[in-house]
Amino acid sequence: MDRNLTPRLADFFFLLLFLSALMAGPKMLNIDGDLPRHLLMGKVILETGNAPTEEIYAYPYENQPYTPHEWLADVIFYLIYIPLGLNGVVLLASALIASTFGLLYSEAIAQNARYVLTFLLMFLGAMVTSIHWVIRPHLFTMLLLAVWIILVDRLYRGSPVRAGMFPALMLLWANVHAEFIAGFLVLIAYIAGCAWQYLFKRSQSAVKTGGRLIGIALLSFLTSIFNPVGLRTWDIVVGYINNRYLVSRITETRPPDFTQPEYWTLLLLLGISVFLLVTKRDKFSPAHFFLLAGFGIMSLLSARNAHLVGVVFPYVLSMGLVGGTAFRPLETIEAMFKKMEGRGNKLIWYFVVPILISALILAGPMGKLNRFEPSVFPVDAVRWLEAHPQEGRMFNAFDWGGYILFHLWPEHKVFIESQTDVTGDVTRQYETVVTLQEGWQDIFKKYNIRWVILPPDWPLARELVSQGWQTTYQNQTAIILLKK
Repeated sequence: MDRNLTPRLADFFFLLLFLSALMAGPKMLNIDGDLPRHLLMGKVILETGNAPTEEIYAYPYENQPYTPHEWLADVIFYLIYIPLGLNGVVLLASALIASTFGLLYSEAIAQNARYVLTFLLMFLGAMVTSIHWVIRPHLFTMLLLAVWIILVDRLYRGSPVRAGMFPALMLLWANVHAEFIAGFLVLIAYIAGCAWQYLFKRSQSAVKTGGRLIGIALLSFLTSIFNPVGLRTWDIVVGYINNRYLVSRITETRPPDFTQPEYWTLLLLLGISVFLLVTKRDKFSPAHFFLLAGFGIMSLLSARNAHLVGVVFPYVLSMGLVGGTAFRPLETIEAMFKKMEGRGNKLIWYFVVPILISALILAGPMGKLNRFEPSVFPVDAVRWLEAHPQEGRMFNAFDWGGYILFHLWPEHKVFIESQTDVTGDVTRQYETVVTLQEGWQDIFKKYNIRWVILPPDWPLARELVSQGWQTTYQNQTAIILLKK
């Protein structure tokens, strides 16, 4: 068999992750309510030619300043959705996930030539990120972070890297997702590593490298403000992190609960990092220590950062695999895989085969499962509303805001949805209403709410029925109540 066509372990790894993400499509579509809202925003931008800079979806914040920090990702999602529907969006998400770790694996192998151990390390990293395999713009951040850290590390090691690549990447990153700040955290870690080498080892090359990194950081900052709202993008990033109320109300922004099975892979990765840093500390530079410490602390403070750790840690830890071990069976396995390693063909294994796999899966019964589930979203209730429009303002369940907007906007605006509230004001009011705290009726009066769409078993729904609100539609997922 032609070794130029023989797949490499890197090719198998890419296809494994691509297929795994593709099969997880139904879950990725229904794990939260963000995607419909992203699709709507992409549609609005394409139709108007502008990213809105004032709130247009939630009436409590109507006409107030809005930061479209993910506008480009929204456009990309909708452009895929137009010809291929939700199958296309799942296909894009799968490609982003597989490309992230396929790229990291290939780069790591080029440095350490440890095929099996690197495979296991990267696979663990992918499993850490799997708790955030949701179709949202952070998938773009995962891929861009992988490219970013590879380029920064090459520059740090003295390999030739064009400095202009960093501002170009940051220009893209700052317009697809607000976590572009992760790129600057990587630069800070490597700059700190250069400072350490100069202070304690008097390395003159560290001064030169550190200077280049500082220059790259400044240029990248300047390009990050080339977006629809300029510096306001930074305001929303920093403001959200500092908003303790909002952070405390979102499950994924709280510290990870290691008693839950979904966080065991993160715990294992953190444990492996400690082991390698102790036993192979001579393989890591000061910058790598700073990088692992910084992102490790971030993951312990907020489970939301697990996908960043899943990208950064495997790549950095793979440097501790350079060189042989005294464990002969492992060396035998590594030698066997090295002997079997083909040359691969990127066109075949990264394009032709994935396209064929996608066509076979998505054109069959599996493709029909990529939908917004009626048991998760108010699919039938919204379809009824399209045929029976209601008058006046609604109050809606938080996770349904994006789905309702996707089908009923601009005729109807929602009370709350996943992207609107950056101050916490509406979230406080929402929490007051759904928990029937004192003053909840005043909020209904303030906004002149005429009808609601909620899960039927919510205490709020039962309370409104007891107060005489009329049930105009009900199924197992949703109830629509109209104020008499």
